Amino acid sequence: MEKAYFSGIRNRIIPCLDNATKKIQVAMAWFTSNELFEALINALNRDVDVELILLDNAINYMYYAPDFNEFIKAGGKLRIAGAEVGFMHHKFCVIDDSVAITGSYNWTYYAETRNVENIVISDNSDIVMLFSAEFQRLQNLLSVSSSYSRLSWDDIEQRDDVDYRELNYEIEKICEVQNRPVRRFFETKTEVVKTEIKKTAFAKYAIGIQALDDNGRVSFNPFITSGTKLPYHSKETEFFYDSKNMKEFPCLFIYGNPNNVKEWNLIKEADLMQVAMGTSDVNLPIKISMSLDDNGSLRVDVSCSKSGQKLTISKLDSKFVKYE
Repeated sequence: MEKAYFSGIRNRIIPCLDNATKKIQVAMAWFTSNELFEALINALNRDVDVELILLDNAINYMYYAPDFNEFIKAGGKLRIAGAEVGFMHHKFCVIDDSVAITGSYNWTYYAETRNVENIVISDNSDIVMLFSAEFQRLQNLLSVSSSYSRLSWDDIEQRDDVDYRELNYEIEKICEVQNRPVRRFFETKTEVVKTEIKKTAFAKYAIGIQALDDNGRVSFNPFITSGTKLPYHSKETEFFYDSKNMKEFPCLFIYGNPNNVKEWNLIKEADLMQVAMGTSDVNLPIKISMSLDDNGSLRVDVSCSKSGQKLTISKLDSKFVKYE
């Protein structure tokens, strides 16, 4: 059986909680409904094992919300889901390992009286098992809380995780139900201005290939020079080599100081015969270009127009970049 509901949702959930005989597991982002809280307390008084995972959020800590210390005192197991598990946005419960309730509905007055919401109630064993497994996964990551800290008015006004419009609506509805005087929260008077200082990225080293100069001496042929502003894409440079008589043609991609061979460092060695497949030419033209972005992602593109072959070499290394 699977049924979907789009109105009167709280009154659909409470009978399910009231029918629990063994276990209730709830993972809820926001929880302010005193009626649903009382249903959990009643279940605990019937010796039902009740466990609750609650999002670490100011709305759940305010004095107008249920006092989850009462839940702990009644024998409930409370876990607070902080940043270590990601933003715990779940809204589900599993009852007696046989029924799952899930949907868009938070257990709040905002969800009950203002939002357009939904839940699905399912006794499909496969669905129930999946939600039980997810609860178990979170349960294994979080420790049981021995107490629950409620936040003062001033504490809440200084937090940066508060939706004040939603918070004030919750308070109005709670006070209406409980016949209590209403007090509104206002956005904090302390304004925090965050300024991001952007730095410019430059190539820290020259990057290129080890080649032979016109006199047959080993040289550093840079495609990217030290101090080049990033991101940067070099022009294509054309080289010629003997693909007819060579079985392999290794090419060394290096970085460092072109003027000091002791400061040359190998990035990667590649066999350029890969782009000469199907050719036999004494002077085969090979084109090479390089690009480097501001994260240190290096890309080398090698191509041969005669063979139609291409080779791409990539390397990500933050040491290629400096910021000023």
